[in-house]
Amino acid sequence: MEFDEMKKIWDAQNSRPLYTLDEKALHNRIQSKMNCTLRLTGMREWLLILINLGAGGILIGFNRFKPGTNIFLYLEAAWMFATVVYFIVYRIRRIKASRRFDRSIRGDLDHSISLVTYQIRTSEFIRWNLPPMGAIMIFSGWEGGQLLKVSTLILASYTLSFYVVSKGIHADKKRKRSLQALKEKLETGM
Repeated sequence: MEFDEMKKIWDAQNSRPLYTLDEKALHNRIQSKMNCTLRLTGMREWLLILINLGAGGILIGFNRFKPGTNIFLYLEAAWMFATVVYFIVYRIRRIKASRRFDRSIRGDLDHSISLVTYQIRTSEFIRWNLPPMGAIMIFSGWEGGQLLKVSTLILASYTLSFYVVSKGIHADKKRKRSLQALKEKLETGM
């Protein structure tokens, strides 16, 4: 091959990009992450709603059939029912807000980041909701004359819950960072 022919091949290769981006595969991957996050978010919301409804109902039933009414158990049940209302309102807001995202790569990526941010906020709400609920339960044990038993149980269960929620927040923040890094790469053109 002569030098001129080699130069033409070289120039042709240099004008073409070294790699191409398969947009359909990327969009499918982003949609997969978004759908997974969406399912996880919905599952968390329903689980939190059902747990708080069930626990509040059990507290009311327990206090109703037990001799000597404990006002703190009613207060704890009311707190749990208020938490259910909070989760329902924020679920409705999340669903309405999800309609503003378009069905493009960028829109689905922004939607995924929004969902993970929502999960982080929900987990932080749960984490900071534990101390007041624990305090109410301790006062309930104090009023019922079982302070040591109730306090030990509450401390153990809420410490475990705090740990699990903190791990969940850490995992959600890691997922959010990876999604934001992908968004940044796409915006800067790699």
